[in-house]
Amino acid sequence: MAWRESTAKTTYVRFQTRVRDEDSHRPGGVFQAAFALRDSDELPQHEQEEMEQHLSWLRTHLKSPSCLDKPGNEKAIAWFHPRATKPIRCVRAIVEILRENGVLIDQVTTRRPGKMIYEDHWQIVAKPFRE
Repeated sequence: MAWRESTAKTTYVRFQTRVRDEDSHRPGGVFQAAFALRDSDELPQHEQEEMEQHLSWLRTHLKSPSCLDKPGNEKAIAWFHPRATKPIRCVRAIVEILRENGVLIDQVTTRRPGKMIYEDHWQIVAKPFRE
């Protein structure tokens, strides 16, 4: 996909922590927080199973954009299209588990995520504009 600026009509959604990511220098994403909590062995069994159910669905149905691993894209951030209703429902369920376990997650929206370097039906990846 060629780089392009996102259209101002679409409002993209992101779930993020309040901890800065070392690479992007932006708040970290919900998936990193979910993996860290899952791997910590601090979750009660029923929450572990529920989180894994949602993560499994997301692994099966939501692509992990390879552009995030390419040099020069360290500051790129993934956002959901508003039409990604099922993935967003899964993420919201994960967010509830995280919040119940003391992890603060914010839902943010934007119409200007930056220069888009990837797009599929449910998500985009964009390099933020300089602030």
